This record gives sequence, structure tokens and C-alpha cells, in this order.
Amino acid sequence: MVSHYHVFLQHAFVPLLLLLILAVSPSTTTTHAASTENGEEARWLVQASKWATVAWIEGGNLKSLVMSIAESNGRIFLYINEDITFKASLTLSEAQVDPSQFFGAKCGPDGALDPQDPRCAKLTIAGVISPIEDDDSKQLALDTLFEAHPQMATWPEDHGFLPCEMKINSENGLWMIANFGGGGYMDASAYHDSDPLQHAVKGFGGGGRALEKSGACYNPGSHECECVAEKCGATLCQATGGMWTEECSTTCECEPSASALASVGSKNADGGEHGEHGGHGEHGQHGGGHEHGDHGGHGGHGSGEGSGGAQEVIELPLLPRPDFTDDAAGHARWIVAKSLWTTVSTLSSTNEGEPFGNIRSVVDGACFLSSSGLPYFYLPAPDPTAIDITADKRITLSFTEAALAERVGDDGNPCGGKDAEDPTCGKLTLIGNAKPLEGDAQVELAKQAFKAQHPRASWLSEGGAHTGGKYYTLDLKEIMFLQNYGGFTDISPKEYLEWNADLSKLPGEVQCGMVHANLHADYEEHQSGFTSTSFASSSVIVIVLFASFIGSFVGGLASERVSRSWRTKRSGYTVASSVVENSFELEKGEEKSSKTWV
Repeated sequence: MVSHYHVFLQHAFVPLLLLLILAVSPSTTTTHAASTENGEEARWLVQASKWATVAWIEGGNLKSLVMSIAESNGRIFLYINEDITFKASLTLSEAQVDPSQFFGAKCGPDGALDPQDPRCAKLTIAGVISPIEDDDSKQLALDTLFEAHPQMATWPEDHGFLPCEMKINSENGLWMIANFGGGGYMDASAYHDSDPLQHAVKGFGGGGRALEKSGACYNPGSHECECVAEKCGATLCQATGGMWTEECSTTCECEPSASALASVGSKNADGGEHGEHGGHGEHGQHGGGHEHGDHGGHGGHGSGEGSGGAQEVIELPLLPRPDFTDDAAGHARWIVAKSLWTTVSTLSSTNEGEPFGNIRSVVDGACFLSSSGLPYFYLPAPDPTAIDITADKRITLSFTEAALAERVGDDGNPCGGKDAEDPTCGKLTLIGNAKPLEGDAQVELAKQAFKAQHPRASWLSEGGAHTGGKYYTLDLKEIMFLQNYGGFTDISPKEYLEWNADLSKLPGEVQCGMVHANLHADYEEHQSGFTSTSFASSSVIVIVLFASFIGSFVGGLASERVSRSWRTKRSGYTVASSVVENSFELEKGEEKSSKTWV
């Protein structure tokens, strides 16, 4: 009997015991990917954002438009009124999160950063958007969307809105820059395995986002870090044209020069040369912004002050949107002129056949009344967008009233509390080819416009990044404009560019032509083509530039206009009390069924 009992233990119990021991052994426990700061920052930005710029390729043409999004446990949902599956990119910016920072092109925990500053987090997600099939996921998407966007629950059922989900590409599905050191790619797993958490000090690339910390004075001319009494600390470093940064390999242990501080203080009292120190970023492995700059501490929409010496300040008032009921071109021009940043979408040179979006600060003149409709933006040479347009110059620039300070109400909500995807919250996309500015006159106009409207990014008014780069505008080919119920507004580049302001309908708008001319005074003295600093001479410059662009547009007006059913039907948002639908017919040979864009 005993022998049989021992046999039982040997053949049954002991193996079972060994299995239990192995199951709880630390050496054999299943490990899970750890949450990373990069993934946490990306998760936070998606969770905090109500909308994104969606870019896609349609019939071989690059398109983009702002759409509302909602997030649940890292899953990204959209509400689209078409049964479609397509490759897309979603682009988001930290600058869109806090409406109280919209006025003056502010970003960051203390509002001291420009939207193009590397420390103002920017994220692009690549993947496939498609309608959700299974019932559980569909209900989760609807619940998530309606909680984040209550207005969606009231949209008419007969408009065919479907809950859709963005499936992120598993490899290199996300590109982000949130700090000095350039941007970089991360896999979808790094995003999904992380918890949403904003890193107000730490971000992508390591280092800090705080403006005032120990460091050294980086000299953008010699590309050296200096530790001398005359440049010790952010104030003195900035006053000499440098940048106080933690990115230097050594940390200064110096005492600021009393005489130098006194000199800077005197200059500040007389008009100011001092701004907060800014960012310097290295080009990332996969391509990233490499920038340096200082950030003025001015609270207005724009200021002409900076490290280059005292300049006349342009104070731009914060005015509500004028009545553009019968003036679509004026409305479109107003949105572009009031926008301080945009998403520049390109055809990716890294992932063939996919779009890529990138946040860039933008200006259309020093003020609305000096705008041309063709905004300027700057790209450092190593920037992924600059690399993309070298291979294919097609771009889109996307704008939305949901990002304008002029559309933020007393309750802190943009667009009168309407959803960003509601047609009455205007959305505009300029489609064309990237066009580098040519000649010193055009570049100077761009630099002075950036000086006026981006006080926290003085490098944009001082020639750009030390890696080299170019100022751009675009050769306009097409406009997508959704401004009200009833569908996209039909507006041609010619109408848009030839629009003239009616000052009687724009009370309070600053006429900055004279100020703009004064800002050019020193430059004009050294240019044979600039012999006068009067308003007339400044106007001639603008007219010449305007005419050069018009010449290219007129020749292209007869080009084929893209008018696909998704674009028409996509605009069919309405409310029960104001139903204005577009009628449309399917193109010849097109079946009324789901479509797939690849």
C-alpha cells in the first residue's frame, strides 16, 4: 500500500508541484512592454485634442481637412459620412489644446513657446481609416465620440455618418517632436503600451522644456557653447545674440557681469532687446526640425521687438469675425491671415504612397490688411517636410477657425461652442505646390511679417535655422472651403487672390502698411530696388509679388477641377432646423457602394 502511495506522489503530485513552482518563478513570468515618455506624450496629446488635420491621397491628388477625433484607451475614432477605407495621416499640435493661448501664437505649460518651437509638441500618426464593423467596437466609438463631441449626437441620421477608426501603422506609425533634438518615429506598440501623460519638462529626445535652467550660452554663429561673464545667464546670452540652453555638454559656473546687466537693462527700458531664451534642436535620425530661437515675452498678438534692436511695435487687436455672409473670398482670406500656424501636408518620401503632415508657424502679411492670401512658412533643410517637397512639391495647407483666438468666446470655447467639424466653424485647405521665396525682397517681407506676428520665434525673422533652410509660400491650384451648412463653397484661386478689403466692413482692423514700410527702412537703404520707405513703395513691393503669383494662377485656371462624390457628400452636415443638402450624381461608371482609397 505504501509503495503504491509513493508511486502516486512521484507520477502525479510532484510534476504538478513543479508546474506550480515554474508558473510563479520570476524567471518565467511574462513581461510587458514598459510605458515610455515618448509614448506617454503622444497618448496625452491625442487624448487632449478634439480635432486633427486629416490628410489623404484621392485620385493621385493630395488632400487634407480638419476633422474631429475622439480617443478611448489609445484607439482613435472619427465620424465620417461615407463608407470609405483610406490611408491617411492625422496631425496634431500642443498649440491647439488650450484656447487661452491662441492669442499671440503661444504654446507650452507657461505659454512662452511658439507653435514651431520644438518644445511645443507636434505629432503625426500614419495609418488606415475605415468604418467599424463589429457591434461592440461600433458602440464604443459612438459613446466615445458623443461624449467628446455632444453635437454629433444631433446630426441627422439620413446623412449617413459612420463611426470610423484609425488603425496606426505598426512600424514607424507615429512621428513626434516635443523637445530639442529633432523629431523621430515610434512604433504603434510604444504608443499603445504607454499611459497618457504630459511631460511638461521632459519630452521626445530627452532634456528639458523649462525655459530657465542651468546651462551655457550657445553661439549660433560659431556653433560653440560659451561660459563667460558677459554671456552668463539667459538675459546676457540673449542680448549678445546667443541662446541659453541645457543642450551644451558643459554647464556654466559663472557670475553675470554687473556692467553687462546694467547695459541690457538700459536697452530694455528704451524699447527692449531682451526676450526669453529659446530652443536649439538637433536633426533627428529620421529627419526632424533643427532650429534655434528666442522667445519674446510680449503678450500681444504680435510685436516687432526682438534681439535685433528696438523696432516699431505692431499692436494687433483681437476682433470678432466680420460678417462674411456674401463674401466667401473675404472669409477665406480672413481665416488664413488670422492663422498663426498650419499643417503642411506632403506626399511622404519615407513611406511611399502615404501623406505626411507637419505643424509650421505661418504668416500672411504683418496684419490682415497687408495680406496677399499666400502665407509664408519656413522649413529647416533637415526637416522631413523639406525633404518631402524636394521629391514632390505638392502640398496642402490646412486652416480652421477652431484654432483662432478671434473665434474663442467668453466661455473659453472656440466657434461659439460648435464642434470643430461643424461647417459653421470654418475649415479651409489651400492646395498647390511649395514655392521657395525668390530674391531678398520676398524673403525680407516674410521675415518682417514673422517679426510682427511671432514674437516668441525670433529665429523666424532672423533668417531661420543655423542648419540652413528656406522660406516658402505656395503656387495655389485649388481651394477646399467649408464655411456653412450646404456643402463646400465654390471659390476659385482667382477670386481668392483678387479679393480686395472693404474697410467699411472691417471696423477696428489695423492698417499696418505704414508700419510695415518703416520696418523695411534699414533694409531698403541697402537695396537698389528699394528707394523709398513710404507706404507707396511698400505697396509696390506687394503688388509686384502679387502679380508674379497671379501670372501662374491664371494659366492654370482651366485645369481639371476635382469634384469627387466623397468631397461633396462629406460636406452634408446640417441641423434639423437648417437642412440644406447638396444634390449630386455618381460619376459615370462609379458604383454606389463602399470605396477604398489606397
